[in-house]
Amino acid sequence: MELSQLDLDRNINRLRIHSVEFSELSDEELITLLEKTIQNIQGIAYFWATLSAEKKQILQKHKEGEEWLGGPFVSILTTQYYIDYLKGDSPLTEEKYNQDTNSYKVFPNKFIESLTFPLLKAEIRFNKNMSFKQIQEFRGFNRRIGPTDNVTLVLGAGNVSSIPFLDTLFHLVAKRSAILLKLNPVNDYLLPVFEKVFAEFIDRGFISVVNGNLDTSRYLTKHRSIDSIHLTGSNYTYENIVYDRQLTDKERSLSTITKTNKKPIFSELGNVTPIIIHPGKWTNSELKFQARKIATAKLNNSGFNCIAAQVIVLPKGWRSTEKLKKYIKFYLNKIGDTTSYYPGANESLANLQTNENYELVNESSCSTPFMTANLDADEKYSSSEVWNTTLYFKELEYSENESFTDISINYVNNELWGNLGVSVLIKGSKKKKNQHIVNKYKNDLNYGTVAINEWSAIAFIIPTMPWGGYPGNKDNDIQSGQGYVHNAYFFESPLKGIVETNFRFSRFIDPPWFVNNKKAHRLFKNLTYYQADNSKINFIKLIFSTLI
Repeated sequence: MELSQLDLDRNINRLRIHSVEFSELSDEELITLLEKTIQNIQGIAYFWATLSAEKKQILQKHKEGEEWLGGPFVSILTTQYYIDYLKGDSPLTEEKYNQDTNSYKVFPNKFIESLTFPLLKAEIRFNKNMSFKQIQEFRGFNRRIGPTDNVTLVLGAGNVSSIPFLDTLFHLVAKRSAILLKLNPVNDYLLPVFEKVFAEFIDRGFISVVNGNLDTSRYLTKHRSIDSIHLTGSNYTYENIVYDRQLTDKERSLSTITKTNKKPIFSELGNVTPIIIHPGKWTNSELKFQARKIATAKLNNSGFNCIAAQVIVLPKGWRSTEKLKKYIKFYLNKIGDTTSYYPGANESLANLQTNENYELVNESSCSTPFMTANLDADEKYSSSEVWNTTLYFKELEYSENESFTDISINYVNNELWGNLGVSVLIKGSKKKKNQHIVNKYKNDLNYGTVAINEWSAIAFIIPTMPWGGYPGNKDNDIQSGQGYVHNAYFFESPLKGIVETNFRFSRFIDPPWFVNNKKAHRLFKNLTYYQADNSKINFIKLIFSTLI
């Protein structure tokens, strides 16, 4: 039910009244509330995940695993990390700091993380001019600065069900701000879920959760009692909030233009997500494995991710380029049907189907077409998200394997819109002879997350990783946004996050998060309950879900 402006005013006034109390809340009291939140998530997790699966019209049972992993599981895990921080259980240590790269290792930290994401490692990099002492000092946000009464409007995303929760949680803990969470109309069915999850915060006047349409959003973003805004969505939504209109390309090229809304706004706004294929001697089975990874990066959540694979950057003339493209198309078809639940997606797909440059790669009987195209034939998708199940190929000229590094970095940094996340698939990344190539990718790719041999979206699941665009985006050319969320160590000035794993997970099995994993619904359901309660029975259920 949508609220009237009068009811919205009442909600905001209640938050304003209690914002001082919340900002002065002791760490111990906040920990108690967060522990109760975890209990609440555990109690409603099944309803949360299955409701999301139902509303997204998920057609295959195993794909419900996405709703467990990207819903209650990551919400519980992140809340636990925030509690650890408030308890003082996550101090920085010299052993995890690398002075040469000015980076700090943030994953894995716990046994269950190594079990769930084997071989995966993650670090956060900082500007070269920051010392370890400064990294330690500038950590904590409002906990470091002191109490301030503040009301933040969180505009929830409509795709991944944990995003409204995680965005709220970050500003709640890091900024010690009272929160008005306004859900997206696409997934406003989650209202009873978040009312239950945040029940204790709502009862004390620290959080309010509301539904509403575009007019509601306009009213709230301009409300005089809203101090700051957080948006996960599109750059066009951001522009309409800040400038009351969509900007022209000329306006985006200017150094600055006058804002109509001067409230501080934190934002995560998507990406034309690239996956760089570094040339090398790949075997046939390795080509198939990486093709399944790319298909997963495209089709997870039916393609409606701000970090969904959009452009596969290939070396032109590489002996395996055509074979890899063939396998990608094969697995896009083989993985099965999905549903374009997001408004407008079917219409955009229908329009693209009329374009002779697009190839349909799945059976016509499927409810949603999966298509591929060469980016050169439709270059506008280098500067805008496609937001459907279409995948693009871009082939770059190169002279030798090593030269492709600079060529591909220059291309994705300067020719593709956004800077949220990028992936690099490179064989032999752990070999000493290739370290300078891998380091160049890590150092020179200007993205919030750089993933080596992994889909960059995996950083979203890791609470200690920052999630957001690369620093330095202008207000009037916002790209992937400003600021980081998640970030459970509460670093105030991270430069980028880096995740890295082996080129191949295993000869025999795929990672559990691949969309072809038929056990995913059982595995991530049991993982969620084990994460909430580390009992022996929950551990046994988790182990059995990997075997049966």
